[in-house]
Amino acid sequence: MSLSDPTRLALTEAALASADRLWREEMHRIYGPDGVLTYGYAPEGQGGLGTPLRRSYEARRVAVALWRSERHQRRPKATTPC
Repeated sequence: MSLSDPTRLALTEAALASADRLWREEMHRIYGPDGVLTYGYAPEGQGGLGTPLRRSYEARRVAVALWRSERHQRRPKATTPC
């Protein structure tokens, strides 16, 4: 069974939202309410190997890549003027 384009995009968006929420919850648990703002783009935001933070970070990273890929496939092709 093949999913329609909008359905696949919606699924990747839902997976990204879920993965992002879990990562943010783990960041909050470890670093407090400003954890994402303070460490979101720092190595601390990735967590150590094998930790729940690293697992949630990796799941979020994969979800972002899948969402971007699906979104890219759904964009209309650009036309070049003659």
